[in-house]
This record gives sequence, C-alpha cells and structure tokens, in this order.
Amino acid sequence: MSTCFSEGFYKAIFEGCSDAIYVIDPQSSRILDANTRAWQDLGLSREQLLQHSVISLQQGVENEEHWAQIAQMVFASHPHAFTFIGRHYHQCGVFFPVEVYTSIIEFEGRQLFLSVARNLDRTSSQREEFRTKDARLTYALNEAVDGLWDWNIASGEVFFSPQLKRMLGYLPHEMSPLVETWTDAVHESDRERVMAALDEHLCGRANSFTAEYLIRKRDGHYIWVRDRGRICQRDDDGNPLRVVGMVHDITLSKDLEERLREQASHDHLTGLLNRRAGYIHFSKQLSYALRYNQSLTVCLIDLDHFKNINDSFGHLVGDSVLKHFVELMTATLRQSDSLMRWGGEEFLLLLPNTNIASAVKLIVQLKQKLSDNPVMHGLNEREISYTFSAGLACCPVHSQSLDSLIKCADDALYQAKASGRNMTMVSDQERNGYPELF
Repeated sequence: MSTCFSEGFYKAIFEGCSDAIYVIDPQSSRILDANTRAWQDLGLSREQLLQHSVISLQQGVENEEHWAQIAQMVFASHPHAFTFIGRHYHQCGVFFPVEVYTSIIEFEGRQLFLSVARNLDRTSSQREEFRTKDARLTYALNEAVDGLWDWNIASGEVFFSPQLKRMLGYLPHEMSPLVETWTDAVHESDRERVMAALDEHLCGRANSFTAEYLIRKRDGHYIWVRDRGRICQRDDDGNPLRVVGMVHDITLSKDLEERLREQASHDHLTGLLNRRAGYIHFSKQLSYALRYNQSLTVCLIDLDHFKNINDSFGHLVGDSVLKHFVELMTATLRQSDSLMRWGGEEFLLLLPNTNIASAVKLIVQLKQKLSDNPVMHGLNEREISYTFSAGLACCPVHSQSLDSLIKCADDALYQAKASGRNMTMVSDQERNGYPELF
C-alpha cells in the first residue's frame, strides 16, 4: 500500500527543518528558494535572501568561474550528495562555519541544487567537541585567516585547512592530503632552503620552523608566504610525530618591500641606479677588474647648458630631456656597461674591460646618436638639441682607487666644460692633471 503525501506535508518538513535549506540555480548560483532557518541564520528577510547567490553568501566561492567548477563537482557526485565545510556570511558582517550537503533534484523538467547547510556554531556536539584541546586546534585550522597545516610525519598525510586551500585557489575537496602536495608546490629555487629549515627543526637544532618562500597556486602563479611551524607531538623516544604550522600570504608586503628597495637604490625619474647604489656597484666592478687584471674606464658625463633648457622650457621639459638622454644611451651601450645618475644632469658611466681608446670611440658614437636624435617638444614637435661633455679615467692607468678614479674623471670633465663644452677629455695624472682633448 502506497502513501501519497500532500504538498503541505513537504512544506512542513521544509519549514520545520532545524538546518538551513536552499534551492539553487546550478548555472547562476542564484538562491531560488529557502526555508525560514536559512534567512534567520543569515540575518536577512526572505525577500533579501532571494536577491543573493552562493557567490555573495559563501566565503571562498570567488566568481562565476569558481562556481562553475563547484557545480561540475556536484553533478559528478550524483546520485550522492556533495559535501564540504564552508563559511556563510551573516548580515552583521561576520562569517560562521557550515557543513553543506548538496544534491540534485528535478523540478518541472529542470535540474536544481538542493543544499542543506548545518550551522556548526549552533550545534551542541560542536560546542562539546571544542572543549578538548585537539578540537580547539581543529577549529583554529579551519578558521585561520590565511591557513594552517597539520602534518602526520609517520603517514606523510597533511591536513590543509579550507582557508589555506582558498588562499592557493583550490576548492574544498582539492589538494591531495600528502606532504608531496606541499613540497612540489614550493618554488624550485626555494625548495632546498625550505626543506633544510624544516630539517633543522625536526632534528632539534632549531626551536621552530620558519621560512619565507614562493608557492604555486592552482592557476600556476606564485605568491609569497611566511610559513611557521612547530612539533606538537613526539613518541616515547622523543622522535617527532606531528608538526602543525601556519601560513600567511605576504605577497603584498613583499611587493611593497621590493618597491621601497627599488626607490632607495634607483633614481625615480630615469630608473637608473642612484649615487648611493652607484658607489656600491662601482666598488664591485672595480674589485672584479683588479682581481682579473682588466681595464675599467670611468666616464663622468654632464649635459651642456641644461639650466638654459629648464629656464626656457620649464622643468617638465627638462625631465623629458633627461629621460630622452638615458633612453638613447642605454639603447647604444653594451649589456655589461653601467649608466648611473650621479646627480642633477650629471651621469657616471662604467665601461668594464674597456681601455681608453675604445671608451673614447664609444663616446664619439654616443655624441653622434644624440646629434641625430633631438628631443621633439610640443604639438608642433619643435626640436630641442643638446650636447654633453665627458671626462674619462681608466683603471689601472690612472688609479686603482675608487675615489681617485672619480676625481680623475671629474677633473677631466671640468677641463672639457672649460674648453667650450661638447668635449671629451681623458685624465693624465702623469702630466699633472692636464687632460688629453678629443
């Protein structure tokens, strides 16, 4: 004998269920219907809830593409329910943990998703479980801002928290719970260093494991993370059994750090090394030249009558002239050559493994290139031509000291400017500083 239940009977079950129930459109993730418990859990009215979608209510479902991946997994799980732990958004601005079971139902010839979401904060069993130390750890693993991991050394299994998976772009049931999942994702340039740091802790030579490294996301891109862990369980002989760690995404701070480092060492207008960083680079180049008995020619360059350009056309045009000069020079110089902004309209050029004759030949080429490519200014593209003066000194011919080489080049530059500008002169200390004119 069969029993036929009325629509009111199913409605009573729908409304009387102590868990939230949602009817969802698989394509758009829109909420088509929900029971009273659903909008009460979210702090919304029924009308407000029906204006939402899974993307706007479920933390970790980032966009339509992400939802399409989840929907595909739900269909693949049919006829069984697709289950995962997530977090729902409450109207007051906080998230609460939920355990969601999603099945496929047929309604008027259309396939829909039926999701039952259990509020884990509200269940008595969950509150009882949180009274134990290990359960508090489990809660922390699931609720951490970035993510945590729990490694069972004997089995090689690793629990990756939902937040960690989300940080790396994975769905709740992705990422195999194996230590190789983590080690393979660490960038190859960091892997050996990171594993060495972990071994230091496991062997007792370090109180904890700490490392910063690049790790690969699901889409193949890498992010910077700071990873900290500590042994939390040992066997009777003191051997580590279990390690727990926390991972923080530090990509933004790393990017800021890199920008600050760049600003500290580079001229903001031209992008060249500034004087402070230039001294450090010069010192390294000089040490290399002395060690391998190579020539190193130093050239100080000063743009002629640059003040007149600023006075006549304004500082913005003056800045354009400086950038124009740098672009022309760097396009002509060799990769091994180094052009630095030494101050104002003055530049320092280092020419490794280059004698004076070759350096003078290069300067002549640079002057010709500058003559052939004036700055074009304004709507009428008015030409602004300019020149530069240069003073050269060479190691080991003139000196083997950094400061002395710069002084020799500076003296030669002074003579080039005093001789009418647009000149190139080479220092000759043996002739009491009287430079050779080119």
